[in-house]
Amino acid sequence: MLIHAGASVKTVQLALGHSTPTVTLNTYVHEWPDVLDRTRLLIDGALGQHGTAATPAVSRA
Repeated sequence: MLIHAGASVKTVQLALGHSTPTVTLNTYVHEWPDVLDRTRLLIDGALGQHGTAATPAVSRA
């Protein structure tokens, strides 16, 4: 419930009593499915490239 309500990894870690945020992420990473899209939106916004976050990540190498 915390994850889907937008709680941070650290908040979930503390609430569940995990020793580190890594333990929480290793256990529940699948519960943060929108993290990549949200991160892309933040980066796009910072770079002034609005509207590209819905595009799947592709290698630009």
